[in-house]
Amino acid sequence: MGCPANPGNEYDEKKLQEQQETQQDIDHSKLLPIPAPPHHSYFGLLGHSPDLDSTLPVKSYWKFMDEYAPIYQLDLAMEHPRVFVGSRELVNEMADDSTYIKFTHRLHQEMRPVFGDGLFSAESTDKAWWKAHRLLVPAFGPIGLSKMFDDMQDLSAQLVLKWDRFGPEHEIECIEDMARLTFDTIGLCAFGYRFNEFYSKEPHPFMKQLKESIVESGKRANRPDIVNLAYYRDEQHRRDNIKNMRELCMKIIKDRDEHPKPDAKDLLNVMLNGVDKETGEKLGVDNVIYQIPTLLGGGYETTGATLCFIYYFLCNNPEKLAKAQQEVDQIVGDKVLTYDMLRNLKYLDACMKEALRLQHPVSLLTRFAIKDTVLGGKYFIKKGQMVSGIWRHFHRDPKVWGEDADEFRPERMLDVNFKELPPNSWKPFGDGLRACIGRGFAEQEILIHIAMALQKFDVEKVDPNYEMQLTGQMGVKPVNFKIRVRRRADRSLNVGIPGGARQEQEKARQTQQQAQHLHQDGVSATYEVKKPVSVFFGGNMGTSESLVQALERSAPTYGLELIDNQDLDTATKNKTLPTDRPTVIIIPSYEGRPPDNAKKFVSWIEQLASKGERLPPGTKFAVFGVGNSDWTHTFHKVPKLVDQTLEQLGAERIMKAGFANVKRDLIGPWESWSEKLCMTLSGITNPTNPDRVGVDVRIEKNNLTTLPQALGGEQMAVGVVTANRELADTSVGASKRHVEVRLPAGSEYKSGDYLIVQGRNPDETVFRVMKRFDLGAEDVMTVQSSKKEFIPSQPMAVEHFLRSGVELAQPITKRQLATLASWAKEASAECTQLEKMHDDTEYQQLLDKRYSVIDILEEVPSLPLPFGVYIDLLLPLSPRLYSISSSPIESINKSKGCPVVSLTFDLFEEPAKSGHGTFRGVASSYLANRVPGDCIPCLVRPTKVPFRLPPDTKTPVIMLAAGTGIAPMRAFIQERATIKRAGERKLGPALLFFGCRHPDKDFLYRAELAAWEREGVVEVIPCFSKPDGASKGQHVPDALWEHRERVWELFLEGANVYTCGSAARLGSSSAAMWRRIYGEKMGKSEVEAYEWLDRIKNERYISDVW
Repeated sequence: MGCPANPGNEYDEKKLQEQQETQQDIDHSKLLPIPAPPHHSYFGLLGHSPDLDSTLPVKSYWKFMDEYAPIYQLDLAMEHPRVFVGSRELVNEMADDSTYIKFTHRLHQEMRPVFGDGLFSAESTDKAWWKAHRLLVPAFGPIGLSKMFDDMQDLSAQLVLKWDRFGPEHEIECIEDMARLTFDTIGLCAFGYRFNEFYSKEPHPFMKQLKESIVESGKRANRPDIVNLAYYRDEQHRRDNIKNMRELCMKIIKDRDEHPKPDAKDLLNVMLNGVDKETGEKLGVDNVIYQIPTLLGGGYETTGATLCFIYYFLCNNPEKLAKAQQEVDQIVGDKVLTYDMLRNLKYLDACMKEALRLQHPVSLLTRFAIKDTVLGGKYFIKKGQMVSGIWRHFHRDPKVWGEDADEFRPERMLDVNFKELPPNSWKPFGDGLRACIGRGFAEQEILIHIAMALQKFDVEKVDPNYEMQLTGQMGVKPVNFKIRVRRRADRSLNVGIPGGARQEQEKARQTQQQAQHLHQDGVSATYEVKKPVSVFFGGNMGTSESLVQALERSAPTYGLELIDNQDLDTATKNKTLPTDRPTVIIIPSYEGRPPDNAKKFVSWIEQLASKGERLPPGTKFAVFGVGNSDWTHTFHKVPKLVDQTLEQLGAERIMKAGFANVKRDLIGPWESWSEKLCMTLSGITNPTNPDRVGVDVRIEKNNLTTLPQALGGEQMAVGVVTANRELADTSVGASKRHVEVRLPAGSEYKSGDYLIVQGRNPDETVFRVMKRFDLGAEDVMTVQSSKKEFIPSQPMAVEHFLRSGVELAQPITKRQLATLASWAKEASAECTQLEKMHDDTEYQQLLDKRYSVIDILEEVPSLPLPFGVYIDLLLPLSPRLYSISSSPIESINKSKGCPVVSLTFDLFEEPAKSGHGTFRGVASSYLANRVPGDCIPCLVRPTKVPFRLPPDTKTPVIMLAAGTGIAPMRAFIQERATIKRAGERKLGPALLFFGCRHPDKDFLYRAELAAWEREGVVEVIPCFSKPDGASKGQHVPDALWEHRERVWELFLEGANVYTCGSAARLGSSSAAMWRRIYGEKMGKSEVEAYEWLDRIKNERYISDVW
């Protein structure tokens, strides 16, 4: 069960084994058989599968539960009969992790061709699942959701305006519009991609393809394997749909890769660029491709159906509808809905909860027994047997919900009543490790839409006599449910509709004015000696870490210094807390359990308390707890436990514990508590306070000759360029350079590692900025106050700062546009011009053409933007990563006793798409223009994936590369050549498939490769895509297929496969070809080939792609 990627996060494997081995002493004579309905088809040869409703399988489950409640079992071609339960009491027993746990099962397996190793279908033991879980769960926390609010509101506003335009007689097919809304919302908030569902008659093809793929997968899961063979046409259609979906996913990723959006608030940046803290690895493009349909499929239909159910129950209960609308009028009125208003819509939230109770959009809550056990005191459950709770029944259990359990009564879900519910009475989002991570996302999206609709319209059913009809395989949704909306008499067209660019610009202008007001002559208080504080945190969602970061920014203004910032398990691995400084603990509670990185800490203090031990004198602490009030029985359980236990252990409580409810308000309670904490620790009641837009810069003329060097990010070393040469004929593509760098003495690297290079902004761009702000080459800047580390606090030449400190060519963001517009005079031409750029269509064109801030400023030359505001808008200049193309054991790669690395790279240099000058790569143009003897800032970074030659040199090696992707392969081959010449170890065979355009123009390192081939170090198979004459072009995957007999033979002999090149081209196409070869050689299906390649990735199939 353990996750190989993170021993601290998996279900405790030893504990699980003990639980499995410690069986109950079961007296079978006192047990009752679990009832089962009789077979009605094929004499029971195919089990109960043919007896299930083919259109709505869950309808059969409901029917059987009505007849056999509270438990029955079905023969569904599994190892054991599948058990179904329908009471809260039995579901509560299922929630016991010591007896039952959630595994993937047949449905997940059938979904794997659609969702791959995405979060839904990957095993919990899969390294890819853990990496994605750790990266994505924090993005769905309160901070992340607050950032998504504007985009969610934008799309709900589009739907509200559409309904208004169609008028009060228009019949709205509820599920169609709700599905379009939720699909578009996930697309925009998760991937920054607009499907524009409200601007086309038919749904986007991706929606149709995804829906059909999910439905067919659900059908396959409910059919025996032998029956599925007869549905080969349906399976081929499913595969075609999957292929088309992958193409769009790759396009979305490619667009983001080619047009980065560093300020985007969506999840795509996290998935593509986020690095898992436990493994040091990214998700990889292939995994991101699967996460896109996973997030869409897991959210759009369920949330869309839930919205329909809410409308259905509200329309059927006019008094409840009126009450919900009254609350919206009180909280929102005729204003634009804001994020802070959501937490006050308590009755609307109760309506949502009650609708989810009465009609859940999914059918079953499933777990597996991890040992033989007894359920309900009388039903035997075998180890490995699947047990499913039927939501429709246990959510209507009259023992919990009363005799009116079938009625829509939101009042039972209000805080006071909700908290009194027995455990596991209401579980619409699942539980445990594989609970729905998008819960907060769905709830926020639902509340936004319903609030905006009720603010604007009166709603009614088209057919007053309509009764709910359902359809669905994996989930359920209403059929033929139509509503009408009529604009309320006191509501105008634009009531509740966000104000767009003008609203953002006004916010920016007000913020700027506040900043100027807060600033007092550039003087801020300083504290010569800061008081040290330790801050330890726990959390799976990233929320606690965000609070730590906030405290890091505010503490210095109180004379405090956070000198120790770690997760709780790491901080207390030595079983102690600091005694020479206070400790602040920020910790949440997850269903009554500590977060993954605080489990050991909580266990440690509980053990101390059970033994009656005490912490050393001088231990001082303060606790801040984060929780969600929906978990009524465990709300803030862990923070309270920590607070009470530390006091019991003799530690001194600095101040009363603080608590925040992420369901209502996270930031408000935190700000109040942390401010009081800082004042308590420091004794300061009037701190300096200047968070503001822009920084104050004083420009001095010609008075500094010595320029300090500032390198942001990691601690850089200084390398010396020893060689720089062109490798290819530029008539067939970009310039390709070979640069050699002598590293400082004591530096080390291995084949497969990277060199980080801190580039420089090109002269042309730097001079454009200086010209725009009327700055001279020798002018010196002094920044009065800034909390950004990359903005220098000491005097620095302006030119040096612009060249080496900040990103000048990054595409402009909407927030930056709004700030620029805030400096334009009201109703001026500049204001109009910038407002127009803020429009979605216009802004997309700016991104497509990679307009930077300086590009925009040159198009609005009279905008009076101060230089201090401009530089405060910019990001720090990031270093770039290059694969090293040399081996450290080759003697020629040493100079003056120091190691020498070589780099092989493309030079990015072309006319700017914006029309403003020439676009030059920050690092590639910098490196290309270095000459021998030049110093460059650089740093070796070890590879995080096992991109290394096999330890056993006899292991065969297969290498796939294209263009400058030859870099690490050259290092490997050079290393093999050195080993062969030494004669001490034997080499296994090595194949290199190398993609170039032309044999005479860009066959990189041709002479070296030929020499190594003659030595028997490697066999090179060149693949020329654009050869002269009648020769047919060939790419690496084509050659791989052509030589499949040879490569498969090597693979069976234990070969490792290495790939380096473009992920979208070489990486994807080569992986597809390997799956094809495996399918042919092993007689396996495409699905099995996918699973095979997933299993060997990062073990025998290792990629270094970009």
